[in-house]
Amino acid sequence: MITGESTRLAAPARSPGSRRRAALWAAATALAAAALLAGYLGQSRTVSVGSDGASQALQAWDMLHGNPLLRGWWVTDVSFYTTELPQYALLELVRGLTPDVMHVGGAMTYTLLVLAAAFLARGRARGRAGLTRALVAAGIMLAPQLGPGTETLVLSPDHTGTAVPVLLAWLLIDRSAARWYVPVLVWLALAWVSVADTLTLFVAVLPLALVCALRAARGVLRNSGSPREHGYELALLAAAVLATPTALAATALIRALGGWQVNGLPTALAAAGQLAGNARLTGEGVLGLFGADVFAAASTGSALAVAFAIAHLAGVALAAAGVIGAAAAAARRRLGLIDAVLLTGLVLNLAAYVAGVQAVNITSTREIAPVLPFAAALAARLLGDRLLGDRLPADPDHPAAHRRRVRPLDCALSALLACYAAMLGYNAAQSPSPPQYANLAAWLSAEHLTEGLSGYHQANIVTLESGGAVTLRPVTRTRVGLIGAYTWNASAAWFDPASRTATFLVLTAPGAPASAGGEGMTVAEATATFGRPARTYRHDEYVILLWPRGDNLLARLR
Repeated sequence: MITGESTRLAAPARSPGSRRRAALWAAATALAAAALLAGYLGQSRTVSVGSDGASQALQAWDMLHGNPLLRGWWVTDVSFYTTELPQYALLELVRGLTPDVMHVGGAMTYTLLVLAAAFLARGRARGRAGLTRALVAAGIMLAPQLGPGTETLVLSPDHTGTAVPVLLAWLLIDRSAARWYVPVLVWLALAWVSVADTLTLFVAVLPLALVCALRAARGVLRNSGSPREHGYELALLAAAVLATPTALAATALIRALGGWQVNGLPTALAAAGQLAGNARLTGEGVLGLFGADVFAAASTGSALAVAFAIAHLAGVALAAAGVIGAAAAAARRRLGLIDAVLLTGLVLNLAAYVAGVQAVNITSTREIAPVLPFAAALAARLLGDRLLGDRLPADPDHPAAHRRRVRPLDCALSALLACYAAMLGYNAAQSPSPPQYANLAAWLSAEHLTEGLSGYHQANIVTLESGGAVTLRPVTRTRVGLIGAYTWNASAAWFDPASRTATFLVLTAPGAPASAGGEGMTVAEATATFGRPARTYRHDEYVILLWPRGDNLLARLR
């Protein structure tokens, strides 16, 4: 599965026209990036930002304002500390504290992901062959599905951004000669990403280690390949093996210095009765990643959404053909290093998702988000040359390299790419959605209620929506029927009564719809914790309890 082509040991000589082609590629890439960014930004704005995304925006804002280690923060089971958080901090430096930072960041991340997959798919191919590979990979990823697909791929950090530095590391290996510094850079890159996201272990660290270990072992046992080649593969193996302890050491140092703390990640295996449900969610999730979830599209009642999903089945077919072709090539020991790493990472990611406890509902598809770029790049690398029809000369300056023969398949692929581009334009043109609970943020601001408590779902997004003018801190019910701080995407400084105050509590009214974000807290529990409120307001689905200004609810918080 993971043995085959030898590693490139020296860079090829550059042809006379290489600089001109490189300039054309750079210009085309810049234009494509601008167009993709605009399209994905419009599509991202069709989904409302919630408290999960707002939490990362508030963390980045705190980093930007004198807390680079995020001292006192409890984050989720993923920190995004070395990936999206620096990106959001830079965006907030320009745009300020606003929900649109999440949309811009999500659009930037997915644009980079599409371009990284396209360049990795191109590999060392040049001319028409390289362009075909890049377009196949980019085309498969071009138009995410509206709704859950957009939320997973083009909005808040959901493991999608983790694939960007991983693909760049594979691109470094694929395009560089076997120099000593390549394993060093790969080690640092994988360690850097592992600090941000433990999913890196399954999609990058283990795949690279397995591939290099088996390739080196096969070469030694069969006495094939050069000692330098084996040494380079062993160096890449060492880079993968060292990445995880390096990341753990860096995380331990951050915690020793008082930095952020991550909540535990559930790592249990699924029970036998859960496997069928996990497999179903995996199938639906994969279709959603490729924009081909026909069932979800049909539930919207839109014939156009169904048509778009059906059109995306062509991308699923290309990806499936690429994965099957890669598996067949691996069985014949003819699969290249990066192709083997992509295939292994894809398989391990899906296997861990099916066998674990992360598959809860369709929103859990974020756990397998790297499957999309991995499969797209793999399909393009394996099928791109075959889609050209005839074998092209290796030298792009050869006269035959520019000879074109129009075939029905060329027309079909071009039409499909144009169709996907039209889908992206349609998606981007849809009406934007306001942040969640925007009406609550506006009402609190109008009533001059600026410092309070609420359930997690309202807290961070209302704080972000108001630019910090209204601060809601997350609380939840405790085991003894009182109300306490909710230590998930929250800072200990928020609950310090010596420096912060809170005078009101937002509850969700009984019988309110799930969209109201109820946490199950009651007026009785609030009274038992904080005493009797001075006033009670009702706004839409919310009950707002107000205490006298001299009462600081934080001092009584459990």
